[in-house]
Amino acid sequence: MRKNKLFAPFLMLLAGAVVSIAMYCFHYTMEEMLPILLFVLIFFYLTGNFVQKKVTAFMEQILEEEAKEGEVIEKEFAGEGGDYMESKSAENGAEENI
Repeated sequence: MRKNKLFAPFLMLLAGAVVSIAMYCFHYTMEEMLPILLFVLIFFYLTGNFVQKKVTAFMEQILEEEAKEGEVIEKEFAGEGGDYMESKSAENGAEENI
C-alpha cells in the first residue's frame, strides 16, 4: 500500500519535467514559464490524487471480497450459556453445528 501513496507526486513531477523541457525548447521566457508550470503541477497533482483514491478504493474492494471468500469457520456467540457455535461458511456448506 505504501507504493500507492507515491502515484500523485510522481505524476505531478513527471508532467512538470515534460512541460519544463518543452517550454525551454520553445524559448519561453521565465515570466511565461512559471505560471504555466504552476498550473500544470497543480492540475496533475489533483488528477493524480483522484486516480490514486479510485485505485485504492478498488484495491480495498478486491481485498474485502478475497477475505470473504477465504473465511473457513465462523464463530458466533450462542447466548447465555457462554457456548460458541461453530459453523462452516457458505463455501463449505452448513454441515456441522455444535
